Amino acid sequence: MTTHITIKQVRSALKRWGNFWKTREFGKGFKKTSISDSFTRPTGGEAGADAMSVPKEIELITQLIAALRPECIRAIRARYLMTGTLADAAQLVGFDSKRSAEFWLVKAERSLLAELSANINCV
Repeated sequence: MTTHITIKQVRSALKRWGNFWKTREFGKGFKKTSISDSFTRPTGGEAGADAMSVPKEIELITQLIAALRPECIRAIRARYLMTGTLADAAQLVGFDSKRSAEFWLVKAERSLLAELSANINCV
């Protein structure tokens, strides 16, 4: 049985996905080694990047995005992972114009809408 979700819910899920990965990319997530490891002193434990857990919803969205066309992936990165305006971000990821990025973003969001509706029971 498929449950239908709205484009608003897809965009909200993409915002959560983007915020989750933004914090990891900009160093606010887990570090690879502890500071005392660099001084070769033993520590009580290590909370490194290998120990990072990814929520099921984020993992599902990541897998669905990976299956999209490269243009769709770039548009999602420009909108949900990069700071600044969409026009600036679109230019940085290789689009000719903001309009081109918007076209691919809508295509990506609609593809994710269909896929998330089919996979909503997995979350």
